[in-house]
Amino acid sequence: MVRMIPSFRLPDEIIQQDVDRITSLGVDLKLSHPVTGTPEDLLREGFDAVYVASGFQKNAPLFIEGIDGKGVYSALELLDMVRNEKSVDLGKKVLVIGGGNTAMDSTRVAQRLSKNPVTIVYRRTRHEMPASDEEIEEALEEGNLLEELVSPLKVILDGKGHVTALECQRNRLGEPGADGRRRPEPIPGSEFQIPADSVIVAVGQVPDLSFMQASAVQFKKSGAITVDLSTGKTAVEKVYAGGDVVHGPESIIAACAAGKRAAEAVCEQFEITFQSLPAHTAEFSAEEILDLKRIRTRKVLPQTPALLPLDQRLGFNLIEPAMNEAAAQKEASRCLQCTALCEKCVEVCPNRANWVYKIAPINWKLPRVALQSGKLAQIGEEPFVVRQTRQIVHIDDFCNECGNCATFCVHQGKPYREKPRLFLNKSDFDLEENNAFFIPGKSTNQVIYRRENGRESCLTIGKDAILYENADLKLSFTPGDFRLQSWEVKQPFEGEFAATEAAEMWIVLTGVTANLPFTA
Repeated sequence: MVRMIPSFRLPDEIIQQDVDRITSLGVDLKLSHPVTGTPEDLLREGFDAVYVASGFQKNAPLFIEGIDGKGVYSALELLDMVRNEKSVDLGKKVLVIGGGNTAMDSTRVAQRLSKNPVTIVYRRTRHEMPASDEEIEEALEEGNLLEELVSPLKVILDGKGHVTALECQRNRLGEPGADGRRRPEPIPGSEFQIPADSVIVAVGQVPDLSFMQASAVQFKKSGAITVDLSTGKTAVEKVYAGGDVVHGPESIIAACAAGKRAAEAVCEQFEITFQSLPAHTAEFSAEEILDLKRIRTRKVLPQTPALLPLDQRLGFNLIEPAMNEAAAQKEASRCLQCTALCEKCVEVCPNRANWVYKIAPINWKLPRVALQSGKLAQIGEEPFVVRQTRQIVHIDDFCNECGNCATFCVHQGKPYREKPRLFLNKSDFDLEENNAFFIPGKSTNQVIYRRENGRESCLTIGKDAILYENADLKLSFTPGDFRLQSWEVKQPFEGEFAATEAAEMWIVLTGVTANLPFTA
């Protein structure tokens, strides 16, 4: 959402700080460097991997008569001209074709340039417009108009080739298309003209991938690059892609997430440990947790700074000012700290099937083992980090699958299926195939059983060792750091075994027995 002047720029010192932070990570920036070769060319030059994130930087064309006339602008062209403080004369009567966020931005900019309301021409109704509701509302509340169910047919030009009007046709909505939105159907004989001094075309963006014409990378019909969405891998080995060039125009958050997934995949390909930036999660005392839960029971309205009055939005002045310190602190106090303390599934369960238990933070290097020439050998390690001290276990015996926890989950999960499911009776546990745990009653040692993919495993915490056993092998770990002590192969197996499964069993066993003794 754009609330500031289109030509707004961050202060140079702030931009330089961001650039310095990036280059300090070892990034080499090559600026004003035209890209004319394919990703394969870069691989041949010696680069180990290539990530393509060139975006949807071209305007989608609109193929109607007169579209090349004087006074017709593409949305990105107009916004770029204004941002670079170039003079633009739109006249008094401006039309914007399109219904997305870029169309709304163009509308509000054009209104400030023309000093008159702008008319938005859209082929469906407001309900189907892809722009966010807030963008649409703000564009219309500033006095701009919306012509719904109208498709452009032709740009009418005068003898000098300049825009004088836009010929349109009215539509009705038909059956839904692949995107779920009802298709516009033209109404015969409904043609009409809207007078105009200029027309701004904002019907979407497309990628400019001319530099990849000779590449073996595969593309979708939309022009976007086809990838494995979980890794960003393309059909070409060591070539990755992400951001708008893969999923179309989206948020910067989605682009960052795609970049992170690809970075993880590249690191995995070259056996490099991927390190995320350290996250500092808030820590709360027992009393602070109670205070936080009390806050969650109250509805506190957000702090909303007074917007610039409509009659003062004549230029490119800032519409929404920054909060003062008092308002910012009050707004921050509304944070429910969900990343540090959620437990919504515990609070809303009517049957008390979800329970909290506490553990100490963990940072281990877990062994990976595999059979080599018929003998078991440690082939590597993998990090196992648990920072969150408050964990949740689901006691399946108490659950009737009412769905409350799934409905209220702030992370769109299904806790009754995804949290570790603890069974109080061995007979019920034996019937399960996946995500099932069972802790026997009174025992000399602490013992927990687990079933995943129909396979059962057992972990026992003894005085001097942690013992893990499944159908293939027996492993012994040192208490405290889970280092591999000894091993025994029960039967040959393929692939490798990571001790992550054993470590997870240890967390559930020690946490539940220490905090929820009624389960034993």
